Amino acid sequence: MATSRTGTTRYKHNSTKALRQAQRNGLTNCPCQAHCRHHKGRRCNIPLDYENRRRPNGATTDHITAWANGGTDDTNNLAVICFTCNTSQGDKRPKKREQVTTIDFTT
Repeated sequence: MATSRTGTTRYKHNSTKALRQAQRNGLTNCPCQAHCRHHKGRRCNIPLDYENRRRPNGATTDHITAWANGGTDDTNNLAVICFTCNTSQGDKRPKKREQVTTIDFTT
């Protein structure tokens, strides 16, 4: 059975570090802006709950550059946003584009 990549010790350590740093820096509201399906075209700005992170307004970490796109679990690639925004962003893997083969009729 495969385990979650975000369940690794490195991710958990850096996630906790990013949450503490955001709280120390005074981040009290979700900074997410129109990147998720939760609030298209407007800023979320919901008050973050650092104590209970599973609530809709719970503070969670999200990858700035997705893991599928070559991002890392380093703290400089983690952003603190609310649980609702984090879960509504969904899969950030690049869309597969169909390869169109061209035929050269000039020969």
